[in-house]
Amino acid sequence: MFGRGVRRAAAAMCLAGALTGCGALEELGKAAGEAAADPAVITEDAPFRGSPSERFADGIAGVEIPEAKAVGRFSAKDVRSAYQVSRRLLEAAYLDEKSLLGGKPEAYARLLDPEQRTFFLKNLDHKDVKKDTRGWVFSFAPGTTELVGDVVKVQGKLSAAPGRDKDVGEMLVVTYEARFVYAVRPAGKKGPIVRVMAYTNARHEFWRDEPGGRLRHWEGDEIDRWSAGTECGSPDAFHRPSFRYEGGDGPAQDAYSDEETAPLKEGECGTVEEI
Repeated sequence: MFGRGVRRAAAAMCLAGALTGCGALEELGKAAGEAAADPAVITEDAPFRGSPSERFADGIAGVEIPEAKAVGRFSAKDVRSAYQVSRRLLEAAYLDEKSLLGGKPEAYARLLDPEQRTFFLKNLDHKDVKKDTRGWVFSFAPGTTELVGDVVKVQGKLSAAPGRDKDVGEMLVVTYEARFVYAVRPAGKKGPIVRVMAYTNARHEFWRDEPGGRLRHWEGDEIDRWSAGTECGSPDAFHRPSFRYEGGDGPAQDAYSDEETAPLKEGECGTVEEI
C-alpha cells in the first residue's frame, strides 16, 4: 500500500454555475443604482454577501478540531496530533495562494510523508492527466484567475476511527469533509466576479512503523470530490472558473446540501443553483 506512493482518487465532478453569476448578469441589465441595491450582485467589497457561504468561517478556522479521544492503540495525544496534521494539509491544499493560482504547491509538498512527497513531486503536472498529482490540491489554471479579497470561506469537519492495513497493521484514520468557497475574477481584469466551490471528502491515514516510533501519515483514499462554478471538460487537473455563466446538463443541484443526488453520467456536466 504505502510503497507505491499512490493516492486512490474518486472521479472528480464539475458543476457549472447556472446561477452562480446571476448577480453579474442582472447587473448588465439594470441601472447602476439598482444593481448596487440587489443582494444577489457579487461585489468586490462583499463577495460572499447573500451566499450561504457568508455564514462560513474565514479560512482554516472553518475546519474545527474536535475533542481528541483515544482510538484503539492510539492515544488521545496521537489523535490530537493527527487532527492538527490533517488541518494543516487541508490548509496547504486548498488555501495556499501560490498553489491556488497555479504555482508549485511547495507548502503542501513539505507536509507530506517523504515517501509520498517524492511520488507527488515526480508526477506533478504530468502530461498524462491520469498520472498528474496536481489534483491532490486545488489549483486554478495559471494566468486565468485572481482572488478577490483575502478571504476564503470554509466549512469542514474531522473525525477519527480505527483502521487496518495488511502492510502496517493498525492505523488511525482521520476522515475529513470540507467546502471551500472562493471569490474570483479573470486575471488582470476588473470583472465579472464569481464564486467557486471546492468540495472534498477523503481520509488521512496515520501509523507507526514500530512501537514508540514517530507517527507517520499518508494521503489516503478519496470518498468524493467535486468543484462547482468551474468549467467542465478540463484538459488537465487545473480548474477554470465559469465566467460565462453557462449551465450544465440536467436539473440544478444545491452545492450546499449533503443529500445524495443522482450520479452524473460519464462526460455529463452538472449544474448548481447558487454558490
